[in-house]
Amino acid sequence: MNELEQQQAAWPKYQLVLFRFFVIYFLLSTAIWSWFGSFAWLSFLGAFSTWFTEGYTNLFNDYIYRVKDELVPTRGSGDTSMGWAALYAQLFMAFVGSIIWTALDRNRKSYVLGSLAIRNVVRYYIIFFAFIYGIIKIFGLQMPTPSNSYYATDLGHFSAMRFSWNFVGYSKTYEFFSGLMEVLVGALLLYRRTIVVGALLGVGVFSYVFLLNMTFDIPVKIFSFQLLFACAFISLNNLKRIANFFVFNKSTVPDTSWDIPILKPWFKPTRLALKIIFIGCFVLYPFYNYYNAYVSRSSTTTPPPFESGYYAVANFILNGDTIPPNINSDLHWRDLAIDNGSRGSIGLVDSTFRVRYGRSYFFNYSLDSMTDQLTIKRFGNDSLSIFKGSYTPLPNRGLRLNGIYKNLDTLQVDLLWDDRNYQLARKEFNWLLESVP
Repeated sequence: MNELEQQQAAWPKYQLVLFRFFVIYFLLSTAIWSWFGSFAWLSFLGAFSTWFTEGYTNLFNDYIYRVKDELVPTRGSGDTSMGWAALYAQLFMAFVGSIIWTALDRNRKSYVLGSLAIRNVVRYYIIFFAFIYGIIKIFGLQMPTPSNSYYATDLGHFSAMRFSWNFVGYSKTYEFFSGLMEVLVGALLLYRRTIVVGALLGVGVFSYVFLLNMTFDIPVKIFSFQLLFACAFISLNNLKRIANFFVFNKSTVPDTSWDIPILKPWFKPTRLALKIIFIGCFVLYPFYNYYNAYVSRSSTTTPPPFESGYYAVANFILNGDTIPPNINSDLHWRDLAIDNGSRGSIGLVDSTFRVRYGRSYFFNYSLDSMTDQLTIKRFGNDSLSIFKGSYTPLPNRGLRLNGIYKNLDTLQVDLLWDDRNYQLARKEFNWLLESVP
């Protein structure tokens, strides 16, 4: 007799109610129907998930508990008003739903197969995101190496989140290890014999992630806590065994609570086929995509006429007038940082650009090789340019830009190569340090 059969005995009333609550909550919060939405031929599932979640969240916000008059969607930040309202709505619906379910099914003694089903939903939810976020870290794509623009930014201008991401991205080894631990969580949870170890490792890994998000104000607090809670939920199924092994120094027995009863001859091969499909879609396919992204990023070069690095502004002539350098000026460029690829930032706060951390960023520049015309845009798909004109090489790797600025003003800028030597950019490692660096 396995553990599932033993559990056929009547459950305590509180366990029945909690089971119903968590079934509703996890079905809403995991949104398993959206997992295939990243595939082009199944994109409608992602659209449906967004429509469904935002629909019940807005209804909740409008008629039950108003979080904000107009909810901000969870795009980029997961902790927007929409994110919090969705969490409140899911908890509310789980609470009310469990009460209604209890009233309608009050004679039920246990939910043995239902318990196995919801634990598998939660288990694969963790596996899905553990592999996604683990693989992206392994290739160093989630927290990129600090750019030249970031090195040129005064430390005090960074947000706490950007500061922490630069910290993680600074060391590819550290980020790789973080990703490897998340991948290990997913791999251990894939197999029934190692589920408990995977869940316990997940508690440790996602506790760190949640703590990082909470202490550095990273806007993934809700989601990281859900992953942590999901790992704890899986672990609680083996609480007695875990306590006996780690605390009371008692012997324990193998865990059979994940053994699926073979009800039909076709069930076992079908289960194996579904697992293979899952691994192919949500492990191997993301790995392939992120590997290609890694190769593409690694091969990205800085196109002419700029070089990756820094330029000091020697002369700044706007509409024929020489603008003197002033640290508080909203006109004069203090410096120019060119990042890897056709992007960079200017030491200036100007909303024509994308202002971040005390600098003005542009995310595309291009050179017409036929006319030697340089175009700088805020984003590559913008129809209007911020600067369009010619360039002239100056001695010692300098450049002179001459053209139309913001489609309105004439501008001449003399840029001199600035061979900055940031200590942080050296990425030194020393076994022997005779003093504190």
